[in-house]
Amino acid sequence: MREGVWIIPAERMKGRDSGKKQARPHAVPLTPDILTLLQGLPRFNRGRFLFSTNSGRSSAWIGTKIKKRLDHRMLLTLRALARLRGEDLAEVSLPHFVNHDIRRTVRSHLSRLKTTEEAREAVLAHARPGIKGTYDLYDYLDEKREALELWAARLRSIVAPQPGNIIKFLARS
Repeated sequence: MREGVWIIPAERMKGRDSGKKQARPHAVPLTPDILTLLQGLPRFNRGRFLFSTNSGRSSAWIGTKIKKRLDHRMLLTLRALARLRGEDLAEVSLPHFVNHDIRRTVRSHLSRLKTTEEAREAVLAHARPGIKGTYDLYDYLDEKREALELWAARLRSIVAPQPGNIIKFLARS
């Protein structure tokens, strides 16, 4: 394992490798933002899984039951925020979403951030189709890292926007 890279084993992956019909391990670059997030997560003393709903004994699977609990908690949070702002709680709703919407959102924003097609597909662990998947075995690790750093900057700009008196200039190449 390379330093600063999380390897998701092949048995945990859904994608199929061209011709071999078996999944490949997926390398995820651990950017500073990802490392900060991971370091802030609670640690379980009962098992080895970080993302878990049973104290680390098994990995998390966001099935229907857990998704309903998540939706309920999110709605409660939205209502609490509305209450603090003095808004009508009856107007608060949580728009329908499915877990895959997260992947679609990331993929769409990576396009908007002008990352390469190869980097966008590699971030999502999509297998390269046809002859490209047969001959191009490059892992795109640096490109994935750059794409994830751009995505982290985009998320930061949403949750902690700069004050209104600062003008952001974009460099054009």
